Amino acid sequence: MKHIISACFFLFSLCMSAQNVTVTVDQNVTLKEFFKQIENQTDFKFAFTDQIDTNKKYFNQKSSFKQTDIQKLVSELNKTASVQFSIVGNNIFVKQKSQTQKPAKKKAS
Repeated sequence: MKHIISACFFLFSLCMSAQNVTVTVDQNVTLKEFFKQIENQTDFKFAFTDQIDTNKKYFNQKSSFKQTDIQKLVSELNKTASVQFSIVGNNIFVKQKSQTQKPAKKKAS
């Protein structure tokens, strides 16, 4: 019985382990190409609305990630990409970043 519990705990911990990826993104990489890089290395799938054009280039700078945890990758990309990534289970949701307007400055009378 003790071995069965240990085995179950071990299998559970394997399922919970982070998935690492190696990717390079730059101004020439489309979302479709990026999705393919991630999906070929992990069990993650991407979900997005029709507003997201996967043939468009959403990355603003070159970044290389080698054996990086998927959570860390998403966090780093959210700082520079013009789309927002979020992870729920084995899905990575992609949406447009909200364009927050700065409050108008009041003129002094």
